[in-house]
Amino acid sequence: MFKKSLAAVAILGAFAGSAVAADVTLYGLADLGLNYIHTDADVGSSGKDDSFTMRAGQNSASRFGLKGTEDLGNGLKVGFVLENGFDADTGSLTTAGKIFDRESQAYLEGAFGKVGFGRVGQLASANGTYGLLGRFSPFSSGWGDTIGQRTVMANGYSRMDNMVSYVTPDFAGFKVYAQYSFKNAAAGAGDENKTTADRYYGIGATFDAGNFAAVAIVDSINMAHPGTYANEEELDDPMTVTLGATYDFGVAKLFASGQYFDNVREVGYKNSFAGFKDADGNEFGYGTQTNADKKVYGANMTGYGIAIGASAPVLGGTLAGLIGYMDADNDGGNDKAPYESGFDVKRWNVAVGYSYNLSKRTSLYAGAAYTKDSVKIMNATGTQEVANQDPTSVEVLGGMIHRF
Repeated sequence: MFKKSLAAVAILGAFAGSAVAADVTLYGLADLGLNYIHTDADVGSSGKDDSFTMRAGQNSASRFGLKGTEDLGNGLKVGFVLENGFDADTGSLTTAGKIFDRESQAYLEGAFGKVGFGRVGQLASANGTYGLLGRFSPFSSGWGDTIGQRTVMANGYSRMDNMVSYVTPDFAGFKVYAQYSFKNAAAGAGDENKTTADRYYGIGATFDAGNFAAVAIVDSINMAHPGTYANEEELDDPMTVTLGATYDFGVAKLFASGQYFDNVREVGYKNSFAGFKDADGNEFGYGTQTNADKKVYGANMTGYGIAIGASAPVLGGTLAGLIGYMDADNDGGNDKAPYESGFDVKRWNVAVGYSYNLSKRTSLYAGAAYTKDSVKIMNATGTQEVANQDPTSVEVLGGMIHRF
């Protein structure tokens, strides 16, 4: 840690001499492994697909960052976090055009709580400083494509630009969190804090008492008007309500989470399985898709997801398991026949995983998941079922993480 702090100070010293007076740390991790996925879109032999690839960030996204604090006296502390995401298998940036895409914030902390400014993860996620859901799943933010609670919930897990975040002091185990983004993405259309820009806002609370912890979050996006695509301004603002709890029995730890979502753009993390296509040959996803005419395609998803999991120490490592269920539908928004009326999807997901520490900084992991969907598609009037498909996927993965 001492060497890393010295290195970080040396780097920052090129930018600001005052950095030497702060407590600065350079940190990061590299996650590399292999991934196999078999998908069956339930549309005959043409809908089956197999992939075997090297993957980066299957368990924890590869990253490096700088973080530091300075004691201002009188109980005040100022700090910053600058965190970059990269693909360890190629060396490329995770997000093109952003050096610190995972987090870029400065904050002030004192008896009043903590207030931060910059790009950070939303409350209903497991991302960064303010994401609250990671400790309510045995797979934190999720492994691979189909392992974790995000597989059966709305596709949040996002990071927002121009965010103001506030955390209250601890009141008998309770903390309250609030966030507001003046504009979710710097590269997006619209002006900050205007109706022409998408603006995220959320409020949440956590409670900790010994081995028990719980969370509740309500968040939404005030969508831009007019929207990016034709007819998008007619869509309502999305909203999610998320609850979670965990209890550590010592011999095992239990996790439970649930989410109600309304008018969300995407559900189930991965919007569609490879080869699952509609009658026009377009990939049919569970959420916003756009065709060549820039029309909203399968949005307004409403429903719920539930995930129950457990973890336990086994043979020197940690064995984890999770089962999830999602029920979601939309009421149209698709302009392409025969799907104008929308569709309904029900999903079951079962996942297991094992991780083993080789040292304090290096670990191995392996996991597998089975996902089965039941998708019912109605005609334009909503009176006739035109398709009923049951796509499935099997995912097997493994890898190594080294932290520094």
